[in-house]
Amino acid sequence: MLLVGVTGPAGSGKSTTLAELAIWAASEGLGVDGFAQPAVGTRTSPRRGAQGYDLERLGQNTDAEAAPPRRLPFARRDRTKGSAIPYAFSADALATAHAWVRTALAEGPPDLLLMDEFGRVEAEGGGHMALWPEVEAAGPDIVILAVREGVVPQVEARLGRTFDRVVHLDPDARTDPAPGQTTPLEELRVLVLEQRDWSRVGVYGAGSGGFEWSVGSALHAVRVPMRGLVLSSTQAAVMVFAGAGLGRRGRVVWVPFIAAGIKALSPAGSRIRAMLAITIQGILFGGATRLLGWNPVGIFAGGALVGSWAVSQGLLLQYLLIGSDLLVAYQAVVTWVVGRWNVGVPGIALLLGAWVVSWGLVAGTTALVAWRKGALPLRLSEALDRGATGIRWEEPAPTWSSAMGRGARDILRPVFWLPVLLVLGILLSAGASWERAFWIGARALTVGMVVFSLVRAFDARGFVQWLRHRGHWGPAVAFERAMRR
Repeated sequence: MLLVGVTGPAGSGKSTTLAELAIWAASEGLGVDGFAQPAVGTRTSPRRGAQGYDLERLGQNTDAEAAPPRRLPFARRDRTKGSAIPYAFSADALATAHAWVRTALAEGPPDLLLMDEFGRVEAEGGGHMALWPEVEAAGPDIVILAVREGVVPQVEARLGRTFDRVVHLDPDARTDPAPGQTTPLEELRVLVLEQRDWSRVGVYGAGSGGFEWSVGSALHAVRVPMRGLVLSSTQAAVMVFAGAGLGRRGRVVWVPFIAAGIKALSPAGSRIRAMLAITIQGILFGGATRLLGWNPVGIFAGGALVGSWAVSQGLLLQYLLIGSDLLVAYQAVVTWVVGRWNVGVPGIALLLGAWVVSWGLVAGTTALVAWRKGALPLRLSEALDRGATGIRWEEPAPTWSSAMGRGARDILRPVFWLPVLLVLGILLSAGASWERAFWIGARALTVGMVVFSLVRAFDARGFVQWLRHRGHWGPAVAFERAMRR
């Protein structure tokens, strides 16, 4: 959920801005609901509260051809109330406005929920703040709150989270901004459009991750030949379909990153190599399309890199675990093959290179076909629609001790030690000492333990909070959307 605060002093146009945003969002096809708090009467001085305020429903009645929006008298200035909150409020109007929101949430949360105004009453926990637990539980895509200037920190404390973005309104600002500047309304429109991008990233990330741990894990379990090629080609196609609907296509790199995060949390999350491979696939695809453009050349190159990485990433991971001794073992194998079958070294290198290129051609062609097709095939769409169902989101955040324990269990799996033992056997047969073999095994054990423990320490909710704290609300929204799938 993207949470935006619109703040400014009295008379800065917060209610007007929200009403105009509601009309625009509805014209863009978004479901809009909520209420504004327009001023009534004249102001005795600038930046001073109005004589009164009404509550006006937004979204449901913003169509120009519809009946006039519902509007209820809400607050009127009362000199007997003193100077702190000098208004008398209508409890009936407040209950009606809250009923509007509760009805909208019950029918399925709107894409955009607008509420106005959160002032000193809400800063003390009253008024519209009573709606927040229900709003937070329902999770509309975007919630925009008009907040009285000076109470933003208190309102955030009551909400239990900070605003992802705060838009400031200045009543003295020019109505025609200078070139390069945007109005607050334009800034809000951009935020809405960007949220749609990040929401799409989250949906495809959840679907991609769910596909990987369900279908992918099944393929790995029964040892289907060429399963890596099938999965990498599918991931390339998913990135193409996801990026085609993005305003900024560079954001597609987050789709496999989210899928990898889901892989870490899934019941089949023990396949660390697959999880790391998914992440690198996104970097390679995103880099290629960014460098060459979102066109046939860039799409094919991105898919080809994904396929080539899928077939070669096992060797690179083994190099991380074993180090340069892997090359020594490779050289020993090459020497043995040359001596036994009289095959030249260039021939071996050519064969390996052709194998890598063939995977790249298949994945690149798949990506290109997806780009030309433009729409998800029905079966792939159904698989992605299942999203991340079955992921253990409710498990407590991992501690370092639990992460190290799970990492140790990963180390004990035969699939980890078989390649290492194969390399050690080759080196020993080539004349390496047992002491050297011992240190190679110790390196693999240490590096594997560190890598697997770090992966097992991944905390999805903590990562979302870290992203928000760093100001990266877009990826945080995408991860949240994936976690809701």
